[in-house]
Amino acid sequence: MKIMKGLLWAALTLSICAGFALLYLLQPAGKLEQFSAWQYSTKTANANLKVHYFGVSTLLFDDGENQILIDGFFSRPSLAQVMWNKLDSQPALLHKLIQQHQLQRTRAILITHSHYDHTLDLPFLAQQLKHSQIIGSESSLNIARGAAIPESRLSLVNPAQPIQIGKFKITAIPSQHTPATAVNNDLGEQIQQPLSLPARFYEFKEGGSFDYYIQHPEQNILVKASTGAISKQLQHLQVDTLFLGIAQLSKQSVAFQQHYLDETVETLRPRVVIPIHWDNFFQPLARPLEFLPRIADHSPRSLQRLIDYAEQQSTQVILLNSNTPYPLAPMLQPTS
Repeated sequence: MKIMKGLLWAALTLSICAGFALLYLLQPAGKLEQFSAWQYSTKTANANLKVHYFGVSTLLFDDGENQILIDGFFSRPSLAQVMWNKLDSQPALLHKLIQQHQLQRTRAILITHSHYDHTLDLPFLAQQLKHSQIIGSESSLNIARGAAIPESRLSLVNPAQPIQIGKFKITAIPSQHTPATAVNNDLGEQIQQPLSLPARFYEFKEGGSFDYYIQHPEQNILVKASTGAISKQLQHLQVDTLFLGIAQLSKQSVAFQQHYLDETVETLRPRVVIPIHWDNFFQPLARPLEFLPRIADHSPRSLQRLIDYAEQQSTQVILLNSNTPYPLAPMLQPTS
């Protein structure tokens, strides 16, 4: 009897410890307040070209005439929903955002790759924003086809052919996804046929990754959503503002981190680098952005690594939140 009681107490103790350990791992890896010196908080945006950040790599570029949307992931299902349920958009939330941000002026939705945290809301947005062209890989287009979007509005990404939309000149650049993880091991796999929602997270195959080089009379911009770089791919670009994905950066080897930052921050020498894909996308947009939970990433370490590196290059790091549009000032003139 004593042995049985001892075993029961041991099992109970282990269960309690496991519960506390899981609770610890599900907490954000750090507090955003640690980086308050780099956060942009000015409420006025006195520039013709502005960008609004909605977490992950969802970016809305707006020059007062036209809008360009990168990815468009707003619904942000919880971790439990992602693990156990089929995923779908939240129509009420998206209708509200469309009205609030005048998304009817969106002329293009550019998809960086086809995982759910980049494309979940693509079908609904494509249905509602009828003047928008959908640009992405065949996998991304198959997600739109799942909602019966007309082929005339679907453009297979073509890195050799820039696209002009209003004052925006957009060039897709083949890229590499963040290195695979245990739950994100489908790199290079394709969505072979139209994907109808709701769907499980693992049905959203990566399908190839792309950066987007956006040239505008105000300035030149590069959006790199994933933490992966092809050697010498970016060396001929002139970039004022770099939107740089840092997901899983601190979990990679020192050599990988160095190569990634060398190929982006060092090569491009932007005036400003804005980190993206650092936030907890299992939390709704109604809440302030926070770092990913420890079980998923250690975003503060990744952010600090970027800050330290950028300071050596005299590049300013600016951390955006989801409430304040950021003004993209006129681009720098080339030095003679």
